[in-house]
Amino acid sequence: MVRSDVRIDLNAGEIRKLLYGPVGPVVRFVRSVARKVRTRAVLTCPVDTGRLRSAHREEVGIRVGQVYGFVENTVEYAAAVHDGSAAHVIRPRRPGGFLRFQAGGQVVFTTLVNHPGTRAQPWLRESMEEVARSEGFRLVRR
Repeated sequence: MVRSDVRIDLNAGEIRKLLYGPVGPVVRFVRSVARKVRTRAVLTCPVDTGRLRSAHREEVGIRVGQVYGFVENTVEYAAAVHDGSAAHVIRPRRPGGFLRFQAGGQVVFTTLVNHPGTRAQPWLRESMEEVARSEGFRLVRR
């Protein structure tokens, strides 16, 4: 009979540094994925003035022993572009006021506009899904 005794000493501090340290492989991997998602989002973002495209930001960190990363867009209308909007009525801000806009080269004054809504353009979600698949993640829809 052959017997082998092995002793493994784990240094908790070194393991923690490896997993959660700012240059550890886990944090580097999450940072790499977040950067790829942000880059893809910037490339696929709908552009009118460029403000939406320039407002993407990424963050990677460690909270309560968990490494996290996210990409967001901080422009106030980003959700309306990303998720779309339902048909809705637009009214003046002040009671008794008017809305003023141009239509067909004519200036129009009115007290009410029936907005048809906008279709969703989910560039950020699609970017995340594309990068996640290429990095080997399995996506589960809820």
